[in-house]
Amino acid sequence: MKRFLPIAVLLFLGQQIIAQGCNELFISEYAEGSGNNKGFEIYNPTDAAIDLGPYVLERWSNGANAVSDDLDLQGSIPAYGTWVVVNSQTEDVDLGGGQISPAVDPLMQVYANQLDNPYPAPTYMNGNDALLLMKNGAPIDIFGKPGEDPGVAWTDNEEEGFTSEFGGTWMTANHTMKRKFDVTEGVTAVPLVFNSELEWDTLANNTWTFFGSHACSCDPNAVPDNIVEEQAFQFELFPNPTINKEFTVVTDKAIQKVEVYNQNGQLVKEFNQDFTLGRTNFEVKELAEGLYFVNVYYANKVTISQRLMIK
Repeated sequence: MKRFLPIAVLLFLGQQIIAQGCNELFISEYAEGSGNNKGFEIYNPTDAAIDLGPYVLERWSNGANAVSDDLDLQGSIPAYGTWVVVNSQTEDVDLGGGQISPAVDPLMQVYANQLDNPYPAPTYMNGNDALLLMKNGAPIDIFGKPGEDPGVAWTDNEEEGFTSEFGGTWMTANHTMKRKFDVTEGVTAVPLVFNSELEWDTLANNTWTFFGSHACSCDPNAVPDNIVEEQAFQFELFPNPTINKEFTVVTDKAIQKVEVYNQNGQLVKEFNQDFTLGRTNFEVKELAEGLYFVNVYYANKVTISQRLMIK
């Protein structure tokens, strides 16, 4: 059931909530991957199970001032446990005009405790959609900034209000993000700006193997993980824009394959050659000019996604 709360009401409700920490659910992981590989993880920071009946996950799309679509959560989260929601599309959907909405990777759906509604639904988000976890109509956690369209994504560009209009690294698009260990409660009021680095660690695109568990200081037995450090390695893609429709990847880890996707999430080029460490050259001469996404897959199940402009 949709709950259309205008932004002014959301601001008022957020101000009424007194956050105390370790006493209410919050979003602990966000995955905005290629195609429809998208999902969320919700964490229970308390020492008792919580029934999900009163909780709703909402998407406020493209700067909307009210709910675009939502999902009623179902089930129960155990103490210090998680609840994973993943996009439910199991087959490619022909949108007409040569455009395809791709199926979710079945390996991602394996991690789900609950599949989302059919389109339109929260897990059809892109990097410019705000997400809200609601309880009985009031916000208990906010991801992004409702009412603001940041362009393609919220970024690390503080000078431009963390929006992508004037550059910066995309943080909420083509990445997985995990809540930091010392975050013990959700954001309950609309922020002036959304600086994701304050509360979130950013991981490689199409990373979902960490779904299903969350390390948080609320749990007396938890210890900080080192996921970000484990994924740290050299990666460069150049020139960008390409010259003569060629580009080079430089990395110090073993590559399994490289894929190129267009802006509609369609796979348009795949490389399965034997890769060597260091520098590898690629040709995409058959592709038209435009913006693409290059996914580099590593042997340790990490994927790096990089924008590539072909001119």
